[in-house]
Amino acid sequence: MSPVRPVVDRDSAEWWALLATGVLAFQRCSRCLLWRWPARALCNGCGSLAWRWEPASGTGEIVSWIVTRHAFLPDVPAPYAVLSVRAAEQPDLLLPGAYAGPPDDPRLAIGAPVTAEFVPLTGEGAPAALLRWSIIQSSA
Repeated sequence: MSPVRPVVDRDSAEWWALLATGVLAFQRCSRCLLWRWPARALCNGCGSLAWRWEPASGTGEIVSWIVTRHAFLPDVPAPYAVLSVRAAEQPDLLLPGAYAGPPDDPRLAIGAPVTAEFVPLTGEGAPAALLRWSIIQSSA
């Protein structure tokens, strides 16, 4: 069975291409500088159609998570955790992604700082990667 690949559309093509190169980026309005994700043509802040892709810090904090106990794909064993992360760039940028640690990790907590990782997908088609989050180790 070949790996499940993302469905790429006109608005998300650049997002997936950047992820495949290990870059987390968001669209940013050229007029009001509001960040936006998911990608779309129109700024929901000022209505401008002018925007650009800008690299992001790749950091954020956990807003919520869910532990999935059913294996949907043969090569992704359950249980595993999926996080919802608030990106550091702007409070309303909420990104889903796999968790790099065990689903019962005691460090999983609302507000825990995380950093982005990229999981390359193999198989046919354009280069692609998925987003995965790791908890940032405390230096204390």
